[in-house]
Amino acid sequence: SRAKDEMADHVRYRQLAEAMPRPPGTDMATHAEKCLEIASVYDRCEAAKSARGAVDFGDLIMLPAKLMETFPNIAAAIRLRHRHVLVDEYQDVNHASVRLLKGLAGDGKRLWVVGDARQSIYRFRGASSGNMAAFTTDFPGGVSDALDRSYRSTEAIIGNFTSFATRMKASEALHVLKLDTDKGPGTPTQVREFGSLEDEIGGLAASIGELRDSGVALRDQAVLCRTNKRLNEIAAGLEQRGIPVLHLGSLFEREEVRDLLSIMSLAADNLATGLVRVAAMPRYEIPLQDVHRIIRILKERKGPALGWIAELSADTGLSEQGRRGLQQLAMDLAGLRSGDQPWDFITTYLLDRTDLLRQSPGARSVADWMRSCAVWQFLNFLRDAVTVGHGSPIWKTLERIRQMVLLAEERDLRQVPAVALRMDAVRLMTIHGSKGLEFEAVHLPGMTEVSIPSSYRGVRCPPPADMIADADAMTVDAFARLAHASEEECLAFVAMSRTQPNGNGRKPSSFLPDIAGLAWDHAPPVVAAPGGGRAGFVDVHLPAEFEVTDSRIGTYMTCPRRYFYTYVLGLGGAKRQTAFTTTHQCIYELIEWVHAEQSRRTVERAEVEAKFEEIWNESAMPEKPGAAEYRSLASRIVGSLVASGEHRIFQESRSIAVSLEAGRIVVEPDAIARMADGTMVLRRVRTGHKRSDEYTSTDHIECGLYVHAGQAEFGAGSIVEAVHLTDDLVEPVDSISARVVGNRVSEANRLLARMNAGDYHAETDAVRCARCPHFFVCAATPAGSLTVDPPDA
Repeated sequence: SRAKDEMADHVRYRQLAEAMPRPPGTDMATHAEKCLEIASVYDRCEAAKSARGAVDFGDLIMLPAKLMETFPNIAAAIRLRHRHVLVDEYQDVNHASVRLLKGLAGDGKRLWVVGDARQSIYRFRGASSGNMAAFTTDFPGGVSDALDRSYRSTEAIIGNFTSFATRMKASEALHVLKLDTDKGPGTPTQVREFGSLEDEIGGLAASIGELRDSGVALRDQAVLCRTNKRLNEIAAGLEQRGIPVLHLGSLFEREEVRDLLSIMSLAADNLATGLVRVAAMPRYEIPLQDVHRIIRILKERKGPALGWIAELSADTGLSEQGRRGLQQLAMDLAGLRSGDQPWDFITTYLLDRTDLLRQSPGARSVADWMRSCAVWQFLNFLRDAVTVGHGSPIWKTLERIRQMVLLAEERDLRQVPAVALRMDAVRLMTIHGSKGLEFEAVHLPGMTEVSIPSSYRGVRCPPPADMIADADAMTVDAFARLAHASEEECLAFVAMSRTQPNGNGRKPSSFLPDIAGLAWDHAPPVVAAPGGGRAGFVDVHLPAEFEVTDSRIGTYMTCPRRYFYTYVLGLGGAKRQTAFTTTHQCIYELIEWVHAEQSRRTVERAEVEAKFEEIWNESAMPEKPGAAEYRSLASRIVGSLVASGEHRIFQESRSIAVSLEAGRIVVEPDAIARMADGTMVLRRVRTGHKRSDEYTSTDHIECGLYVHAGQAEFGAGSIVEAVHLTDDLVEPVDSISARVVGNRVSEANRLLARMNAGDYHAETDAVRCARCPHFFVCAATPAGSLTVDPPDA
């Protein structure tokens, strides 16, 4: 009822909130508020499109479909122009595309489609195996028949995937899969099991080598994986074992492309983030200690680092090698400007100032050719890139690249150029990317319960139940689970039907027992050649004043490399400010003010609201689109903040040091208070929602450290209070047992020991990395050791 009162002027939003499935444990007010945010963003996007006369990808399907449905005479004219229509891979179309096809093909008498519901693996874009089953419903009078000959696979391979097809949900209401072939009996499919991911790569190398020795060229072999992250690991592992691979991967995460992105960033970034990677390039070789000094100097300067490089190259505080490297960099970038177009900037650097591009044609190894292909792809991207918005062209391009990686919009740039396919090297690609291709031999790593099939992770944005066709009485979640299980089967079917799989262990996939004709085999893995040094380790010497706080150790758990860049090296990085992040910055500034004032006196709600209005007006928020909606959201959170402090006597907040065997962790409570009965309280305040595993997840040890610190400082009777302002929730953290607290403290000690050993490896994640301020430089480290200066040095 409160939600309806607050949203009385937003009837459409309220209807949306009532129609959308509400996540378990979420009250209607919170759910309605989230729906308001979504609908508000949608409205602003539609308004922006309308103002520019623009369309998006969905419009390209919706508008012509509506045109033909609304104006039959136009539809008739279009059908006369396109007398016959052929649709291949029909299982990959979505419902919107079917609507478009109906307008184009009419009753379907001149329509021919080809597809296999068992290969429907694009559910993320709306495709469904149900489209095949519904063909004769969508086009009455349509005739369905089965193809009965395979021109690709041997009898052994056909036996594998046809036996598996009998268990697939996608096979229901379809013709029985029965195929003939003239490719001969073939050899039985081998399954090999290994004890670790590294051994799996060694096993792949052994299997690839065996096939090569038996006459199957490397170019005729492929490795198919579930994710690009695993493909990158396999590519590096195979190259270390002397096996050439054709694999670009995510273009903007390749080393040679990140080198160029870091060079570009010097023209747009005041904090010289890119210098960390540039310094590690063989052309410059600036020691790590010098990079640390340069970063500290640039924090006091204004403007992009590009304008200061020449001056810094004369700094007597740098080593001779560091000055020489900076001088070379200054000469390479002389005359280039922050306002240059990215294409002009990089081509000038590559062609006129350095010989890096001219070195490429002389490359002889496949790995060298892949690096040349990646640079070529990158230059094509810069040439065709179109950016809009405020800021310099280079800055806008860098932001656009982040967005493309975050939304996986750079898939087309991962394709290996056709000219490179002639090289004798193993093809690496995702299962999705293998559609339409065939190979003499296919290796399929990761046939485990965590990969194929993968675990169901829920639906982040579930559709209203009334939008789901054929759901019957099932809930949205139950229908999504069923669709997920069906697509996992289809993914395995696609992988098997490319040709010959080679599996690996953890817990073997539950799909394996349903595949006939498998031959379990064993071959010792090929061990990689020893590399130089320990990957991800840095020789660091920290001052006695250096503090590891509870929040910092949380960053280390997420990604040790990000911790190193941010807190050890002192690398800055401007985060892209959105309306959402700016709103929460305003709220956190208010929280800090409120806690400081509450330790001295009673603070009235009117004061808090007046202070927040002052903070809000001084920020950039009043001019941002949707400011009214964000201001309304912030007002609720401010009210929740004031209410959360009732009946508590606040004290001056202070840090609490926790001594462990490996070092010391400083816990920084957001506030310290005393209840009326004398109980001491450490408060942990967050602006967002409470997670379901907020206090128990092994990935979040901060709450356990809070409990340990409170008991050490105030005795066993103290409590930790968690405040979640968006949920209007204040609760004691009493669900963590003494054993769990002990485990969290032990984990913190283990993490400190890893820090002391210099373990700063990168933990990659497709979404998290693209949002990291150090995305373009990771995981480069200049040579040499690092002695961190004290904060006031």
